[in-house]
Amino acid sequence: MRGSALDLIWRRRMDGLPRNARNAILTEPLWGVFATPLLYYAPLYMSSVGLSTTQIGLLGSLFLALSFVFQALAGPLTNRVGRKRTTLWGDLISWSVPMFVWAFAQNFGAFVVAAALNASNRIVAVSWSLLVIEDVEAPQRARVFGILNLIVTTCGLLTPLVGLAISRHGVTPTLRALYLAGGLGMTVMFFWRNAITAETVSGKLAREQHKELGFRQSLNHTLSEVGGMRRHPGLVGVTAFYVLTIFLEQLSLFQILFLEHTLHFSAQALSYVPVGGVAVTVLVYRLVLPRLAAFPVARTLVLTRALGLMGAVLLLLVPVGQLTPMLLVVSLLGGATFLTQTYRDAALFARLPSAGAADLYSAVQTLALLCSVPAAALAGAIFAASPRGLFALIVAVSALLLGLALWLARREHQRPLPDAA
Repeated sequence: MRGSALDLIWRRRMDGLPRNARNAILTEPLWGVFATPLLYYAPLYMSSVGLSTTQIGLLGSLFLALSFVFQALAGPLTNRVGRKRTTLWGDLISWSVPMFVWAFAQNFGAFVVAAALNASNRIVAVSWSLLVIEDVEAPQRARVFGILNLIVTTCGLLTPLVGLAISRHGVTPTLRALYLAGGLGMTVMFFWRNAITAETVSGKLAREQHKELGFRQSLNHTLSEVGGMRRHPGLVGVTAFYVLTIFLEQLSLFQILFLEHTLHFSAQALSYVPVGGVAVTVLVYRLVLPRLAAFPVARTLVLTRALGLMGAVLLLLVPVGQLTPMLLVVSLLGGATFLTQTYRDAALFARLPSAGAADLYSAVQTLALLCSVPAAALAGAIFAASPRGLFALIVAVSALLLGLALWLARREHQRPLPDAA
């Protein structure tokens, strides 16, 4: 009976979704169970093997600078090789291999190598997104992004177990073992997903269009599509919002170090942060998203960024060592991030034309990376001088994002943004 009930729930969730979206959702947990805790604890891991906050910030900026290079190649490669094959080989290079490098990293140089390899995931960010979403009808896209974001966030429930292991065995041994397991698990997942997905209709057309072009010609074609971005109503404004949210995410890299070093929370206490994020995300997904479906995207983004600004301000007011207020505030920030990512991506894809989607999506990603390159190094330098100063800057950027969301909402009277889902 239990199996039948779970099967019924699964079918209802997947009802109306095409093959690629269903199977991407099915396999996503095998990525999330490793990536979610490892990305969360990564700054602690780097600190535990002797890296300074300045070096951690430099790694972040190096990663973004290399990501910018790979992002420029993402559109042409995705069009020439195909969404499916690009995703498989890109994931193996950008996730499987770096996992093993991180597992044995002893110094800054090893982390540089891993960051360089992992930066190539910007190519996969384009190919995977298109593989998953291109064959999905527009009204269903926010739903797909919401489910995928929910899966990754829910994997945060594993962090208390990782935190318990850290308290018993230490940060370095625990995370080395998890990186090794992640390298193996992700590799299995990538081949499995590749076997059960198919090239999209738009992907097939793009391959036909680009197969006769040389790589330089293909890149020039991409640049010509980028130059025409203004021809698509609302795309420039949504792109500006997208870029600024990526910049904010890079500034927030040091949140876990702020909670540990400045507010003096233990690794075990910090392990409950993602759990609170999961609880809020599930509530948002079940109770909030259905009610927001009736609202235009830009107005929804106003709400999400108002919550984000509130959380950023409250984080500066959390008393040292007080677990409950910290969990409430960080969970609020997690809910705001979940909503922002879901509706930001839905708004962006709604503005992309079916022809040239890979080129334009890659262009948005490239611009976001270019503008965010100095963010991590800047955050590391500010954090080293004044941890609270960094999070005051985050408040300012959050306020700017809210202002941009309000501007987008006002422009709905001239160019209405499409409904989310």
